[in-house]
Amino acid sequence: MNWRTVVEKLAGGDHSPRRTAAAFAFGVFLGFSPFIGLQILIGMATAFLLKLSRPAVFIGLCVNLPWIIVPWYTVTTVVGGMMLDRPVVPDFGRRFNALMELSFYTAEFRSQAFDLVAPFFWSFMIGSTAGAIVAGIAAYFVTVPLLARWRATRDAQQGAADGHVDAP
Repeated sequence: MNWRTVVEKLAGGDHSPRRTAAAFAFGVFLGFSPFIGLQILIGMATAFLLKLSRPAVFIGLCVNLPWIIVPWYTVTTVVGGMMLDRPVVPDFGRRFNALMELSFYTAEFRSQAFDLVAPFFWSFMIGSTAGAIVAGIAAYFVTVPLLARWRATRDAQQGAADGHVDAP
């Protein structure tokens, strides 16, 4: 799907460009938020309850692509750790390698995995939430003028096709 198709899907609804951009930005926020696995449920339920454009929310949710997820959450967790003054533990690499040598199906693996990631919980939550807020705000401010311009062009083309020409 190319960008033109995405913009047409976003702008094709009955909502104003600002409201559509807000729905898209909400989807982007959720897509980059720490609510992994719940984003679609939260996004669609909120869109339904607030009568937001469900396609715009869904397209926003799809912005966080699989090859972005690991770097995104790694960077935002590190930033969250810096915000909370909780740096990564120095022996993390050694402990992670030892964890990977265990069988995934054992209680020892789960116990060591929990011990390894538990100190990062708040860094993950704070960092990825802050990053998601920034991504959502950026998405809104990029999308509003794009949708407004697309709608104006579409309306002008439809007016010309209908034989209506606006005076300058």
